[in-house]
Amino acid sequence: MSFALSGSAAAPRFARVVLPARFLVGALGTVVLARLVLLVWELRLHAGPRPPAPPGDADEGYHRVPTGLEEQYHYLGLLTILTLVVCVLGFVYWLQAMRDNADILAPEAQRHSRPWLWFSWIVPGISFWFPRDVVVDIWRAAAPRGGNPAERRTPWWINAWWLLLLAAAAMLLITEDLRDDGQPEADLVYDAFRGVLATDVLLVAAAVLAIVLVLRMTRDQEARTRA
Repeated sequence: MSFALSGSAAAPRFARVVLPARFLVGALGTVVLARLVLLVWELRLHAGPRPPAPPGDADEGYHRVPTGLEEQYHYLGLLTILTLVVCVLGFVYWLQAMRDNADILAPEAQRHSRPWLWFSWIVPGISFWFPRDVVVDIWRAAAPRGGNPAERRTPWWINAWWLLLLAAAAMLLITEDLRDDGQPEADLVYDAFRGVLATDVLLVAAAVLAIVLVLRMTRDQEARTRA
């Protein structure tokens, strides 16, 4: 004799996203602060006199000795790079946890496979739009119960964040191409101050909007997984 056991299906286990989100918001805030401090040093360099050039050609080994303010600017630049690296790693980790839940909530709404969470940022060409697709699909997966994720409208702050991020990346590439490896990094401030300033403004704006994005997406997904 056999007995049929009845019971409800086990509830899905959602990934925890609040803690990674808090860490990421803190990392983004650190990026904003570090970049603003760097901006202050750039303004100080731009306002002061430019040190004289070395007596000979840089290709022949003549390099200018950086001033104290330029040395400080160099180390502040290294600090901002470190904050950016931590922020990028935190962002992808948070995005991975959000994707885990999105695969449960609306797997049909995810246009790209999971490896693209990482590779979409580094593969030339598709890195211009694949990361945005990943974010948008995760956002749509948190649509209210009974709604169609595909019909969920992409909010303005996702599009604005992505455009600012692309613009900041483009300005970084342009300014880095102007850098002279044989001279202090501060020379770039003297030679292309407007480009350096635009890069800082775009990065700060993108980081601020990223904070909005992380808070809004985490809040919506938490509300959906608890419903």
